Amino acid sequence: MTSSNLKSNRPTRLLVAVDGSDISMNAADYAITLARNNNNDNQEPTEIIIINVIDIPPIFKMLPSDTRNQLTRIGRQQAGQIFDEVDEIAKRHNATNLNIVKEMVETSSGSAADEIIQYAKEKAVDLIVVGTKGRSGMSKALLGSVASKIVTYSPCSVLVVR
Repeated sequence: MTSSNLKSNRPTRLLVAVDGSDISMNAADYAITLARNNNNDNQEPTEIIIINVIDIPPIFKMLPSDTRNQLTRIGRQQAGQIFDEVDEIAKRHNATNLNIVKEMVETSSGSAADEIIQYAKEKAVDLIVVGTKGRSGMSKALLGSVASKIVTYSPCSVLVVR
């Protein structure tokens, strides 16, 4: 493949999964760097979609509605803090001209990976950028369970960042 083919096949819509962990913030940093470099060639600007999945386990439906609402509010506050961190990363890279979209997705499916994969399909993203491991205390030997599932079932290429 020649370098001109590589440029024409560059991703123009990136999906970055963040959960607030250092590794997911590294993934956001990497995606912003990649998008900035892509935008230097005066082609279609790269869009970065930052997604934070809030998993609300089905068992929470048995809790009183006030408690459920409070847990959802806490999840939204955490997502806001994560998105503020992404904004800071973009500022550090002087990437204010990038199209960065931030979305919080609530699910009760119990699988952040499934939500990310579905979202990638719906938004027709070209590349998913994800950290090797997230906040979960349980991890596989080399790759976290969410990242592993995304790599296996993604409708597009996946870049896994340490």
